[in-house]
Amino acid sequence: MMRELGRGFLKLVMVFGLWGVAVWPATGWYSYKLIHKELTGMQGLHVNSQALIGRDFINIWHGGQEALHHGAAGVYDRDIYRKTLFEKAGFAGLYAYSYPPHMLLLSLPFGMTGYLVALAAWLILTFGLFCHAARPWLRDLGLPGWAGLILPATIVNIWAGHFGFLIGALALYGWRRAENNPMRSGLAFAVMTVKPHMGILVPLVLAMKRQWKTAYWAAAGTGALVALSILVFGSWSWTTWLSSTLSFQAGLIEIVPTQPYSYMMPTSGRMLYALTRDPGLVMIGQIVIGFYAVATLIWAHKRSVPIRDLGLLSIVAIPLILPYSFNYDMVALCVVALVCAARFGVKWYSPDRAVYAAAFMIPLILVPLARLNLWPSPIILMLFLGCAAWRMVPGRNSI
Repeated sequence: MMRELGRGFLKLVMVFGLWGVAVWPATGWYSYKLIHKELTGMQGLHVNSQALIGRDFINIWHGGQEALHHGAAGVYDRDIYRKTLFEKAGFAGLYAYSYPPHMLLLSLPFGMTGYLVALAAWLILTFGLFCHAARPWLRDLGLPGWAGLILPATIVNIWAGHFGFLIGALALYGWRRAENNPMRSGLAFAVMTVKPHMGILVPLVLAMKRQWKTAYWAAAGTGALVALSILVFGSWSWTTWLSSTLSFQAGLIEIVPTQPYSYMMPTSGRMLYALTRDPGLVMIGQIVIGFYAVATLIWAHKRSVPIRDLGLLSIVAIPLILPYSFNYDMVALCVVALVCAARFGVKWYSPDRAVYAAAFMIPLILVPLARLNLWPSPIILMLFLGCAAWRMVPGRNSI
Protein backbone atom coordinates (compact mmCIF):
# COMPACT_ATOMS: atom_id res chain seq x y z
CA MET A 1 0.00 0.00 0.00
CA MET A 2 2.81 2.42 0.87
CA ARG A 3 4.47 1.66 -2.45
CA GLU A 4 1.21 2.42 -4.26
CA LEU A 5 0.85 5.68 -2.33
CA GLY A 6 4.41 6.57 -3.22
CA ARG A 7 3.83 5.93 -6.91
CA GLY A 8 0.66 8.01 -6.85
CA PHE A 9 2.42 10.86 -5.08
CA LEU A 10 5.29 10.83 -7.58
CA LYS A 11 2.88 10.76 -10.51
CA LEU A 12 1.02 13.75 -9.08
CA VAL A 13 4.20 15.74 -8.42
CA MET A 14 5.43 15.10 -11.96
CA VAL A 15 2.12 15.58 -13.77
CA PHE A 16 2.98 19.12 -14.89
CA GLY A 17 6.53 18.18 -15.82
CA LEU A 18 8.99 21.08 -15.68
CA TRP A 19 6.22 23.49 -14.79
CA GLY A 20 5.48 21.60 -11.58
CA VAL A 21 8.59 23.24 -10.11
CA ALA A 22 6.52 26.42 -9.95
CA VAL A 23 3.02 24.98 -9.55
CA TRP A 24 3.33 23.04 -6.31
CA PRO A 25 5.32 25.59 -4.26
CA ALA A 26 2.97 28.33 -5.49
CA THR A 27 -0.07 26.25 -4.54
CA GLY A 28 1.29 25.79 -1.03
CA TRP A 29 2.30 29.43 -0.61
CA TYR A 30 -0.92 31.03 -1.87
CA SER A 31 -3.04 28.52 0.07
CA TYR A 32 -1.17 29.41 3.23
CA LYS A 33 -1.59 33.14 2.60
CA LEU A 34 -5.32 32.82 1.96
CA ILE A 35 -6.05 30.75 5.07
CA HIS A 36 -3.62 32.64 7.31
CA LYS A 37 -5.16 36.00 6.42
CA GLU A 38 -8.64 34.62 7.02
CA LEU A 39 -7.88 33.17 10.45
CA THR A 40 -5.71 35.97 11.82
CA GLY A 41 -8.38 38.57 11.05
CA MET A 42 -11.19 36.72 12.82
CA GLN A 43 -13.20 38.18 15.67
CA GLY A 44 -15.41 35.42 16.95
CA LEU A 45 -16.99 33.90 13.85
CA HIS A 46 -16.58 37.11 11.86
CA VAL A 47 -13.74 37.30 9.34
CA ASN A 48 -14.72 40.92 8.69
CA SER A 49 -17.68 43.21 9.31
CA GLN A 50 -19.64 41.70 6.39
CA ALA A 51 -18.88 37.98 6.57
CA LEU A 52 -18.65 34.97 8.86
CA ILE A 53 -16.13 32.19 8.42
CA GLY A 54 -17.38 30.15 5.49
CA ARG A 55 -18.52 33.41 3.88
CA ASP A 56 -21.20 32.59 1.28
CA PHE A 57 -22.41 29.53 3.16
CA ILE A 58 -24.35 32.00 5.30
CA ASN A 59 -26.99 32.11 2.53
CA ILE A 60 -27.48 28.34 2.55
CA TRP A 61 -27.71 28.22 6.34
CA HIS A 62 -29.85 31.31 6.78
CA GLY A 63 -32.04 30.39 3.82
CA GLY A 64 -32.63 26.98 5.36
CA GLN A 65 -33.52 28.48 8.73
CA GLU A 66 -35.91 31.02 7.24
CA ALA A 67 -37.59 28.37 5.10
CA LEU A 68 -38.08 26.21 8.20
CA HIS A 69 -39.60 28.98 10.31
CA HIS A 70 -41.24 31.37 7.84
CA GLY A 71 -41.52 29.51 4.54
CA ALA A 72 -40.49 30.93 1.17
CA ALA A 73 -41.58 34.45 2.12
CA GLY A 74 -38.77 34.64 4.65
CA VAL A 75 -36.30 33.71 1.93
CA TYR A 76 -37.34 35.47 -1.29
CA ASP A 77 -38.60 38.71 0.24
CA ARG A 78 -35.18 40.40 0.31
CA ASP A 79 -36.14 43.01 2.90
CA ILE A 80 -37.30 40.34 5.35
CA TYR A 81 -34.33 38.12 4.51
CA ARG A 82 -31.80 40.87 5.17
CA LYS A 83 -33.56 41.99 8.33
CA THR A 84 -33.41 38.52 9.88
CA LEU A 85 -29.84 38.03 8.61
CA PHE A 86 -28.78 41.25 10.32
CA GLU A 87 -30.42 40.09 13.56
CA LYS A 88 -28.43 36.83 13.46
CA ALA A 89 -25.10 37.87 11.98
CA GLY A 90 -24.87 41.64 12.37
CA PHE A 91 -24.68 42.40 8.65
CA ALA A 92 -26.86 42.30 5.54
CA GLY A 93 -25.32 44.26 2.66
CA LEU A 94 -26.11 42.79 -0.78
CA TYR A 95 -26.84 39.34 0.63
CA ALA A 96 -29.80 37.54 -0.94
CA TYR A 97 -30.89 33.96 -1.45
CA SER A 98 -30.35 33.88 -5.21
CA TYR A 99 -30.84 30.14 -5.74
CA PRO A 100 -34.01 28.59 -7.18
CA PRO A 101 -36.61 27.17 -4.78
CA HIS A 102 -35.58 23.54 -5.22
CA MET A 103 -32.22 24.50 -3.68
CA LEU A 104 -34.22 25.25 -0.53
CA LEU A 105 -34.88 21.52 -0.30
CA LEU A 106 -31.12 21.04 0.14
CA SER A 107 -30.78 24.08 2.41
CA LEU A 108 -33.39 22.89 4.91
CA PRO A 109 -31.23 20.27 6.68
CA PHE A 110 -28.40 22.77 7.15
CA GLY A 111 -30.80 25.23 8.74
CA MET A 112 -31.68 22.74 11.49
CA THR A 113 -28.49 23.25 13.47
CA GLY A 114 -26.01 25.91 14.51
CA TYR A 115 -23.88 27.71 11.96
CA LEU A 116 -20.51 26.05 12.61
CA VAL A 117 -21.96 22.53 12.68
CA ALA A 118 -23.86 23.23 9.47
CA LEU A 119 -20.77 24.67 7.76
CA ALA A 120 -18.65 21.68 8.76
CA ALA A 121 -21.32 19.26 7.53
CA TRP A 122 -21.68 21.14 4.23
CA LEU A 123 -17.95 21.13 3.51
CA ILE A 124 -17.34 17.54 4.62
CA LEU A 125 -20.31 16.08 2.74
CA THR A 126 -19.81 18.00 -0.49
CA PHE A 127 -16.04 17.47 -0.45
CA GLY A 128 -16.52 13.73 0.08
CA LEU A 129 -18.97 13.66 -2.82
CA PHE A 130 -16.50 15.53 -5.02
CA CYS A 131 -13.61 13.19 -4.18
CA HIS A 132 -15.80 10.19 -4.98
CA ALA A 133 -16.79 11.71 -8.33
CA ALA A 134 -13.22 12.69 -9.24
CA ARG A 135 -11.58 9.39 -8.21
CA PRO A 136 -12.32 7.37 -11.39
CA TRP A 137 -11.13 10.20 -13.63
CA LEU A 138 -7.86 10.38 -11.69
CA ARG A 139 -7.47 6.62 -11.23
CA ASP A 140 -7.65 6.03 -14.99
CA LEU A 141 -4.37 7.97 -15.30
CA GLY A 142 -2.60 6.61 -12.23
CA LEU A 143 -3.22 9.75 -10.18
CA PRO A 144 -4.15 9.32 -6.50
CA GLY A 145 -7.74 9.79 -5.44
CA TRP A 146 -6.63 12.08 -2.60
CA ALA A 147 -5.42 14.65 -5.17
CA GLY A 148 -8.69 16.48 -4.53
CA LEU A 149 -7.25 17.58 -1.19
CA ILE A 150 -4.61 19.80 -2.77
CA LEU A 151 -6.40 21.36 -5.72
CA PRO A 152 -6.10 25.17 -5.69
CA ALA A 153 -9.87 25.48 -6.06
CA THR A 154 -10.36 23.15 -3.07
CA ILE A 155 -8.71 25.69 -0.80
CA VAL A 156 -10.68 28.56 -2.32
CA ASN A 157 -14.00 26.72 -2.05
CA ILE A 158 -13.38 25.85 1.61
CA TRP A 159 -12.58 29.52 2.21
CA ALA A 160 -15.76 30.63 0.40
CA GLY A 161 -18.09 27.89 1.72
CA HIS A 162 -19.62 27.70 -1.74
CA PHE A 163 -21.01 25.21 -4.27
CA GLY A 164 -17.75 24.26 -5.98
CA PHE A 165 -17.57 20.74 -4.53
CA LEU A 166 -21.24 19.95 -5.12
CA ILE A 167 -21.50 21.29 -8.67
CA GLY A 168 -18.08 19.89 -9.59
CA ALA A 169 -19.07 16.45 -8.32
CA LEU A 170 -22.36 16.48 -10.22
CA ALA A 171 -20.64 17.55 -13.45
CA LEU A 172 -18.01 14.81 -13.14
CA TYR A 173 -20.65 12.20 -12.28
CA GLY A 174 -22.84 13.31 -15.16
CA TRP A 175 -20.21 13.28 -17.88
CA ARG A 176 -18.65 10.04 -16.64
CA ARG A 177 -21.95 8.19 -17.03
CA ALA A 178 -23.64 10.10 -19.87
CA GLU A 179 -23.18 7.36 -22.44
CA ASN A 180 -23.46 4.19 -20.35
CA ASN A 181 -25.88 5.10 -17.57
CA PRO A 182 -28.37 7.71 -18.81
CA MET A 183 -30.49 7.65 -15.66
CA ARG A 184 -27.69 8.39 -13.19
CA SER A 185 -26.12 10.90 -15.53
CA GLY A 186 -29.38 12.71 -16.17
CA LEU A 187 -30.28 12.86 -12.49
CA ALA A 188 -26.84 14.32 -11.70
CA PHE A 189 -27.47 17.03 -14.29
CA ALA A 190 -30.94 17.59 -12.82
CA VAL A 191 -29.52 18.33 -9.38
CA MET A 192 -27.01 20.72 -11.01
CA THR A 193 -29.95 23.01 -11.73
CA VAL A 194 -29.79 24.24 -8.13
CA LYS A 195 -27.12 26.49 -9.67
CA PRO A 196 -28.51 26.47 -13.21
CA HIS A 197 -25.98 28.65 -15.03
CA MET A 198 -23.20 26.16 -14.25
CA GLY A 199 -24.94 23.58 -16.44
CA ILE A 200 -25.66 25.89 -19.35
CA LEU A 201 -23.73 23.72 -21.83
CA VAL A 202 -25.23 20.38 -20.78
CA PRO A 203 -28.18 20.57 -23.23
CA LEU A 204 -25.88 21.50 -26.13
CA VAL A 205 -23.48 18.60 -25.55
CA LEU A 206 -26.27 16.07 -25.00
CA ALA A 207 -28.02 17.24 -28.16
CA MET A 208 -24.85 17.09 -30.27
CA LYS A 209 -24.18 13.55 -29.08
CA ARG A 210 -27.86 12.59 -29.38
CA GLN A 211 -27.98 11.40 -25.80
CA TRP A 212 -31.75 11.69 -25.63
CA LYS A 213 -32.19 9.24 -22.75
CA THR A 214 -29.79 11.23 -20.60
CA ALA A 215 -31.58 14.43 -21.59
CA TYR A 216 -34.92 12.83 -20.71
CA TRP A 217 -33.74 11.87 -17.23
CA ALA A 218 -32.25 15.33 -16.71
CA ALA A 219 -35.54 16.96 -17.69
CA ALA A 220 -37.61 14.51 -15.66
CA GLY A 221 -35.40 14.92 -12.60
CA THR A 222 -35.53 18.70 -12.87
CA GLY A 223 -39.30 18.60 -13.26
CA ALA A 224 -39.63 16.40 -10.18
CA LEU A 225 -37.48 18.77 -8.11
CA VAL A 226 -39.50 21.77 -9.27
CA ALA A 227 -42.78 19.99 -8.51
CA LEU A 228 -41.58 18.97 -5.05
CA SER A 229 -40.44 22.50 -4.26
CA ILE A 230 -43.84 23.87 -5.34
CA LEU A 231 -45.54 21.31 -3.13
CA VAL A 232 -43.40 22.30 -0.14
CA PHE A 233 -42.98 26.06 -0.65
CA GLY A 234 -45.84 27.00 -2.97
CA SER A 235 -45.86 28.38 -6.51
CA TRP A 236 -45.21 31.90 -5.16
CA SER A 237 -41.61 30.90 -4.50
CA TRP A 238 -41.05 30.24 -8.21
CA THR A 239 -42.91 33.26 -9.53
CA THR A 240 -40.95 35.49 -7.15
CA TRP A 241 -37.62 33.87 -8.00
CA LEU A 242 -38.27 34.12 -11.75
CA SER A 243 -39.47 37.72 -11.63
CA SER A 244 -37.78 39.48 -8.72
CA THR A 245 -34.70 37.44 -7.78
CA LEU A 246 -33.40 36.93 -11.31
CA SER A 247 -33.79 40.61 -12.17
CA PHE A 248 -31.95 41.51 -8.97
CA GLN A 249 -29.10 39.15 -9.90
CA ALA A 250 -28.97 40.54 -13.44
CA GLY A 251 -28.67 44.03 -11.99
CA LEU A 252 -25.68 42.94 -9.93
CA ILE A 253 -23.70 42.29 -13.11
CA GLU A 254 -23.56 46.04 -13.70
CA ILE A 255 -22.10 46.84 -10.28
CA VAL A 256 -19.97 43.73 -9.76
CA PRO A 257 -16.85 45.16 -11.48
CA THR A 258 -16.73 47.92 -8.86
CA GLN A 259 -16.85 45.45 -5.96
CA PRO A 260 -13.74 43.90 -4.33
CA TYR A 261 -15.06 40.37 -4.87
CA SER A 262 -14.89 40.94 -8.64
CA TYR A 263 -11.18 40.15 -8.33
CA MET A 264 -12.34 36.54 -7.95
CA MET A 265 -13.89 36.46 -11.42
CA PRO A 266 -11.98 34.65 -14.21
CA THR A 267 -14.44 35.88 -16.83
CA SER A 268 -13.64 37.66 -20.06
CA GLY A 269 -16.10 40.42 -19.17
CA ARG A 270 -14.21 41.30 -16.00
CA MET A 271 -10.89 41.32 -17.88
CA LEU A 272 -12.30 43.57 -20.60
CA TYR A 273 -13.83 45.92 -18.04
CA ALA A 274 -10.43 46.32 -16.39
CA LEU A 275 -8.84 47.07 -19.77
CA THR A 276 -11.47 49.33 -21.35
CA ARG A 277 -14.12 50.48 -18.81
CA ASP A 278 -16.43 50.54 -21.84
CA PRO A 279 -19.67 48.55 -21.31
CA GLY A 280 -20.21 48.23 -25.05
CA LEU A 281 -16.78 46.75 -25.68
CA VAL A 282 -17.18 44.48 -22.68
CA MET A 283 -20.42 43.08 -24.08
CA ILE A 284 -18.98 42.60 -27.57
CA GLY A 285 -15.87 40.91 -26.19
CA GLN A 286 -17.94 38.65 -23.94
CA ILE A 287 -20.04 37.55 -26.92
CA VAL A 288 -17.01 36.95 -29.16
CA ILE A 289 -15.15 34.89 -26.55
CA GLY A 290 -18.32 32.99 -25.68
CA PHE A 291 -18.77 32.22 -29.37
CA TYR A 292 -15.20 30.92 -29.50
CA ALA A 293 -15.93 28.58 -26.58
CA VAL A 294 -19.11 27.18 -28.13
CA ALA A 295 -17.48 26.92 -31.57
CA THR A 296 -14.61 24.94 -30.05
CA LEU A 297 -17.06 22.43 -28.57
CA ILE A 298 -18.83 22.07 -31.92
CA TRP A 299 -15.48 21.71 -33.70
CA ALA A 300 -14.45 18.95 -31.27
CA HIS A 301 -17.78 17.17 -31.71
CA LYS A 302 -17.43 17.25 -35.49
CA ARG A 303 -14.07 15.51 -35.10
CA SER A 304 -15.50 12.61 -33.09
CA VAL A 305 -14.33 13.65 -29.64
CA PRO A 306 -16.26 11.28 -27.30
CA ILE A 307 -18.90 12.61 -24.96
CA ARG A 308 -16.80 12.17 -21.81
CA ASP A 309 -14.10 14.40 -23.24
CA LEU A 310 -16.64 16.83 -24.66
CA GLY A 311 -18.08 17.10 -21.16
CA LEU A 312 -14.64 17.94 -19.77
CA LEU A 313 -14.25 20.61 -22.45
CA SER A 314 -17.62 22.08 -21.45
CA ILE A 315 -16.34 22.49 -17.89
CA VAL A 316 -13.45 24.58 -19.24
CA ALA A 317 -15.77 26.56 -21.54
CA ILE A 318 -18.23 27.62 -18.82
CA PRO A 319 -16.22 30.54 -17.33
CA LEU A 320 -15.53 31.80 -20.87
CA ILE A 321 -19.25 31.96 -21.63
CA LEU A 322 -20.69 33.21 -18.35
CA PRO A 323 -20.40 36.89 -17.41
CA TYR A 324 -20.86 35.90 -13.76
CA SER A 325 -18.52 33.16 -12.53
CA PHE A 326 -15.97 32.91 -9.73
CA ASN A 327 -12.81 31.04 -8.82
CA TYR A 328 -14.61 28.84 -6.28
CA ASP A 329 -16.64 27.42 -9.19
CA MET A 330 -13.47 25.94 -10.74
CA VAL A 331 -12.97 22.80 -8.63
CA ALA A 332 -13.90 20.42 -11.46
CA LEU A 333 -11.83 22.52 -13.87
CA CYS A 334 -8.75 21.81 -11.74
CA VAL A 335 -9.43 18.09 -12.16
CA VAL A 336 -9.73 18.58 -15.93
CA ALA A 337 -6.32 20.32 -15.90
CA LEU A 338 -4.79 17.35 -14.05
CA VAL A 339 -6.42 14.87 -16.42
CA CYS A 340 -5.20 16.71 -19.51
CA ALA A 341 -1.67 17.12 -18.15
CA ALA A 342 -1.48 13.40 -17.36
CA ARG A 343 -2.98 12.30 -20.69
CA PHE A 344 -1.34 14.68 -23.12
CA GLY A 345 1.85 15.97 -21.49
CA VAL A 346 4.23 13.35 -22.89
CA LYS A 347 7.40 15.47 -22.72
CA TRP A 348 8.40 16.98 -19.39
CA TYR A 349 8.85 20.43 -20.97
CA SER A 350 5.71 20.25 -23.16
CA PRO A 351 4.12 23.68 -23.77
CA ASP A 352 0.73 22.04 -23.35
CA ARG A 353 1.69 21.21 -19.80
CA ALA A 354 2.46 24.89 -19.16
CA VAL A 355 -1.08 25.78 -20.25
CA TYR A 356 -2.64 23.08 -18.06
CA ALA A 357 -0.47 24.14 -15.12
CA ALA A 358 -1.48 27.79 -15.50
CA ALA A 359 -5.17 26.87 -15.69
CA PHE A 360 -4.78 24.64 -12.62
CA MET A 361 -3.43 27.62 -10.67
CA ILE A 362 -6.08 30.17 -11.67
CA PRO A 363 -8.28 29.82 -8.55
CA LEU A 364 -5.40 30.81 -6.25
CA ILE A 365 -3.44 33.30 -8.38
CA LEU A 366 -6.44 35.14 -9.82
CA VAL A 367 -6.91 37.59 -6.93
CA PRO A 368 -3.22 38.45 -6.33
CA LEU A 369 -2.75 39.13 -10.05
CA ALA A 370 -5.99 41.13 -10.29
CA ARG A 371 -4.80 43.40 -7.48
CA LEU A 372 -1.83 44.17 -9.75
CA ASN A 373 -4.32 44.87 -12.58
CA LEU A 374 -3.26 41.70 -14.38
CA TRP A 375 -6.09 39.59 -15.83
CA PRO A 376 -4.64 36.61 -17.71
CA SER A 377 -7.30 34.05 -16.71
CA PRO A 378 -9.54 34.26 -19.81
CA ILE A 379 -6.49 34.02 -22.10
CA ILE A 380 -5.25 30.97 -20.19
CA LEU A 381 -8.69 29.37 -20.35
CA MET A 382 -8.96 29.97 -24.10
CA LEU A 383 -5.57 28.34 -24.60
CA PHE A 384 -6.58 25.50 -22.27
CA LEU A 385 -9.80 24.89 -24.19
CA GLY A 386 -8.04 24.99 -27.55
CA CYS A 387 -5.12 22.75 -26.52
CA ALA A 388 -7.35 20.19 -24.84
CA ALA A 389 -9.82 20.08 -27.73
CA TRP A 390 -6.99 19.55 -30.22
CA ARG A 391 -5.44 16.73 -28.20
CA MET A 392 -8.79 15.02 -27.60
CA VAL A 393 -9.37 14.47 -31.31
CA PRO A 394 -8.68 10.75 -31.93
CA GLY A 395 -5.13 10.26 -33.18
CA ARG A 396 -3.77 13.55 -31.82
CA ASN A 397 -3.09 12.65 -28.20
CA SER A 398 0.70 12.53 -28.47
CA ILE A 399 3.25 15.33 -28.42
